[in-house]
Amino acid sequence: MAQAPEVKQMSTGPAKNLVTIKGTKEGLTVILDDQCSFDDLTKELKEKISNDKQVFGDGPEVEVKVDAGYRYLLNHQKEKIKNLLEDAEPILVGEFHSEVISKEEARREREETGLTAVTRIIRSGQILRIRGDVLLLGDVNPGGIVEATGNVYILGTLKGIARAGVEGSKTSVVCASVMAPHQISISDAIFYAPNRYEKKQSGPLFGEPVYAYIANEDLEISFEKTRLLNQFQSAAAANQGETLST
Repeated sequence: MAQAPEVKQMSTGPAKNLVTIKGTKEGLTVILDDQCSFDDLTKELKEKISNDKQVFGDGPEVEVKVDAGYRYLLNHQKEKIKNLLEDAEPILVGEFHSEVISKEEARREREETGLTAVTRIIRSGQILRIRGDVLLLGDVNPGGIVEATGNVYILGTLKGIARAGVEGSKTSVVCASVMAPHQISISDAIFYAPNRYEKKQSGPLFGEPVYAYIANEDLEISFEKTRLLNQFQSAAAANQGETLST
């Protein structure tokens, strides 16, 4: 009887590291594989912490950033990784980064960055609240209020109150076709025009569409022609980008 040929096992090469640790100027970055199971990931992380004494040894406190790639980490998974790392003193987990977000986070982000169009008149005693930017096609009558976490654009007459950046955005603006407000607020800055009403003055503040914005660090609200709005917003976006990169 012929002997069966011997089957040799093919080499698959060196095992892939599921956890990679890199040093940066700010501290350490722990890069997690985003394809393996979470159990395999935490198992290798434990071994890495136990074996790599040169990285996780005695010394000053080290801040660690965890990069999860395209893996979405649930809160309890983040907590487990955080505990594993911080048990290896003197490690302090600073932040988690992931390239993916949950549906709920995506929905909130769309609300914050999106624009909601509303066609109506905001009458006295009525309040329109929007997350993100609002485009109102209609007037805001005296006693009416429109507010947004982002920008307020009014294709109509603003005679009531407009509040932009209500959660702290100082680069938000209030724009109106006819600007005759009782009050405008942007973040913590307030423009108040009681004298116009005490003296029973009427009519717009300006002869053309304008936008209100925070002009300086003293939180003073100024007004500029709407045709220059794109220039202002481009400069604000550039300044914000520089701030994030520093």
